[in-house]
Amino acid sequence: MLDHIIPKPPTIKPYQAHQMVQGLADGNPVLFADKGDRLLVRTSQKLTKDAQQVRQCLAGDVVGFELRACVSKKRKGKHLYPDASDWRVRHQWLDRQAEKHGFEVLTVNCHAERLVIDDQRTRKFAVDQTDFVGVLKVVDEEKFKAALEKGIGSTARTFGFGMLEI
Repeated sequence: MLDHIIPKPPTIKPYQAHQMVQGLADGNPVLFADKGDRLLVRTSQKLTKDAQQVRQCLAGDVVGFELRACVSKKRKGKHLYPDASDWRVRHQWLDRQAEKHGFEVLTVNCHAERLVIDDQRTRKFAVDQTDFVGVLKVVDEEKFKAALEKGIGSTARTFGFGMLEI
């Protein structure tokens, strides 16, 4: 997997970033994170000349991480989001994801708010945007590698959520 840094105007909105990345990916799986004036795009394709190989970790490695996720529960086909101030629910969600994806959270801080996604035509909706920053310990190399390649969480991935950055 390769990480690419693609400069962009900071005014590009989430739906526009989604369209840009999907155009670059040409139908291939892709993760991305909006960093304001640039996109960090992770894919198996070589998109830029200075692409960087995604860092590999071994069991026992301790690394810092960032993750933007949409914390939610699904009931009757509808996403339910916790209150923005409920950090306990978010930490519990991350602990469950960590167990599935081969790591243990050693320390974490999170900030949450609602992100409005608008295609400027027919769709306008809000999702939970939780930004996690912390330190993790790799427990299972294969599961962790898959998390780096495929992302964490299932909601809003197409809008720049779920990419685990180490």
